[in-house]
Amino acid sequence: MAESVIPPPDPLAPRGTPLGASRRGIVRWFAAFVAFVALVHSSMLLLYVATDFPLSRAYSQQVNGWMRPLFPQDWSIFAPEPSKYNQHLEVRANDDGEFGPWIDLTAHDNAAYRGELLPSIEDQLVLRRAVSQYRTNAARANADRATGRSARYLLNVVLVRLDDMGEEPGQAVQLRLKSTRIPPPGTPGDAADTRPRYETLGYWKVRP
Repeated sequence: MAESVIPPPDPLAPRGTPLGASRRGIVRWFAAFVAFVALVHSSMLLLYVATDFPLSRAYSQQVNGWMRPLFPQDWSIFAPEPSKYNQHLEVRANDDGEFGPWIDLTAHDNAAYRGELLPSIEDQLVLRRAVSQYRTNAARANADRATGRSARYLLNVVLVRLDDMGEEPGQAVQLRLKSTRIPPPGTPGDAADTRPRYETLGYWKVRP
């Protein structure tokens, strides 16, 4: 039987360059850093989407600072509880001491996206998130509601909506939240309490 002859290596073939000790150390440190960041992000994500419990409440500020605004999540580990109220944000302008009529910003948003083939979920949630974040921060801080980053963000969103609608904000704006209870399935129409409830959110000066 003829023996197979192994050809000599091609001198033009590419060859790998062995890493030196310093480079191997850098690679190990980089891999460890990536693994550490992945572990931290996974832990933050778990606390962010988990239901309310002592650990998530204790580190809520750190978790929100890590997750927002780059990594927002809109899902929960467990099935979310359906909303019990239909909430609409309303605004009215004050000019020279005279209040104008209430304007339903939520209805404006709903009308804008109704009939869209592929509506943007992010755009639809801007108003709701602004209101939710403002109310949450105001309740936790127990401070003046006219100050704070969440209040400024909510005011900016409202002013953009008014500009889109061609409405003037006047010298100041007042915001309120109208909540209408959604009756449980099977509730008779005459037994359902659908009276709206109003919560005043704040009053902000827009211009002198």
